Amino acid sequence: MKIGLFSDPHYCTLKFDDDRKPELSLNKIKSMLEEFKRQSVELIICLGDLLHCEPDKNQNLENLKIISSIIKSYNISFVLIPGNHDSEIFTKEEYSSVSGFDVAPLKFETKHYKLILLDACCNDDGSLHIPPENDWTNSYVPVSQIEWLKNELSDKSKKCIVFTHQCLDFNVECHHLIRNAVLINSIIDDAGNVESVYSGHYHPGKESKRNNINYITLKAVVCGDGNPYRIIEIL
Repeated sequence: MKIGLFSDPHYCTLKFDDDRKPELSLNKIKSMLEEFKRQSVELIICLGDLLHCEPDKNQNLENLKIISSIIKSYNISFVLIPGNHDSEIFTKEEYSSVSGFDVAPLKFETKHYKLILLDACCNDDGSLHIPPENDWTNSYVPVSQIEWLKNELSDKSKKCIVFTHQCLDFNVECHHLIRNAVLINSIIDDAGNVESVYSGHYHPGKESKRNNINYITLKAVVCGDGNPYRIIEIL
């Protein structure tokens, strides 16, 4: 099974003075979708911040309709892990209703692998981040998902890959970490069957290894002229 990954396109009509170029994101996504199609990718996972919040909610709605229509036109299964900017715009139910996309937390299984997608756009009491404003540094994996994660990782018959928006790699800038990352990482370490953790959120990207687990933070699609998507293959 081939899986296409990308993160942080921040699609919108706004202009920025730094290296963020959301005006290029739509064509970048089209380009990666063409490659995903060419390589027979079966599942696409966006690691968050598909959109960037604009002041006009109608424009946000139009942005989601445009980008979701393009993605769906390629007929490849697509799922989203909500990012902090996504959760500033729509509730998860609104996001799913408008786009037609399934939204994390989610699980997929193949013969030898289990893919676990966590949603850390939550407060410390377990409540979801809701529009219009959220503290982007205040992200937690809630207790309900922690128990679900433990249960899924208890199946030692399969290798596991964990996906998040906010980061679990302590080598990134600290404000980009999930607040209860120490707990989540201890669960992952103790399980012994997690091969990799993929995240977004930290725009420069980062790769490291700890306790034989690969921590891969994808570079943001919105930054610069590059197109830092990935294709991974599992059995």
